[in-house]
Amino acid sequence: FAKVVDQSPRKGVHTKQGHYIFTATGKLLGFNNNRGPEKRLAMMKDALSKWDKLPKDVRPVDIPEHGKNDQGFYRELPKDGQIVKVYTRCLEERNGRLQKLAENKIGNLSAVDHLWLQHSEVKKLGKLIVSGGGQISDGLSLRIAKFHLRDNTRGEPRDWKKDELKEWSLKVDGKGKVSGNFLISSSDGEMGYEGKIKGSISVDTGRLTKFDFLVLGKHWGHSKYTQGARPGKTPMGQVFRLSDGKRASDRIPPQGIRWAPGYWNPET
Repeated sequence: FAKVVDQSPRKGVHTKQGHYIFTATGKLLGFNNNRGPEKRLAMMKDALSKWDKLPKDVRPVDIPEHGKNDQGFYRELPKDGQIVKVYTRCLEERNGRLQKLAENKIGNLSAVDHLWLQHSEVKKLGKLIVSGGGQISDGLSLRIAKFHLRDNTRGEPRDWKKDELKEWSLKVDGKGKVSGNFLISSSDGEMGYEGKIKGSISVDTGRLTKFDFLVLGKHWGHSKYTQGARPGKTPMGQVFRLSDGKRASDRIPPQGIRWAPGYWNPET
């Protein structure tokens, strides 16, 4: 991949983000880093035109046996794991109640991410509810805090660090009712999120049948790739909802799983 990147405008640039089209032998045919479908389609058509002009003897390639996956970057839902969709939306007070931003404001659309749960975590949740409830295990609760309680409405936010969780509680009772509160803040206080969580969880024979969270709070500041936050502390809402994972778009890996071991073991 590095050889492909060196043929693109990304050569010598820290980020390699973008859309690349290249042959199996590593010849770059097209690149752009634009979300607009028209520009991406034009790039793809141009790349296909270049492919058609290649000599036929350079197109075939020998495909070796699939090697072992690098587990640090292996982003597949574990066997019997489950998916929860996470919707995030900036809010504002209008007419005496919280509403989505006005249509002419940046960030008025909801951002979508996915929370992944391992089968063992779901079974542990079920046992916790049956036993009368208590604090949700650190592995799952810290994953939610560090990777999913974030403002991703304008770009890709950075992950929270464990020591930035100034206040954190997430518990479920014997009837599956969920409650929690949090205060997360960067060391300099320039970026943060404070609010409450309520919802419900149901587990039947080791499978989630319901995972509904409502998060309401106020966020402030921005990270490198989420510039343009509103000034001061402003309202933000999130909804967590169980997905059956049937659509391809539901199986997109979580944004925070770039380094897989850190996502699955957030205590570190």
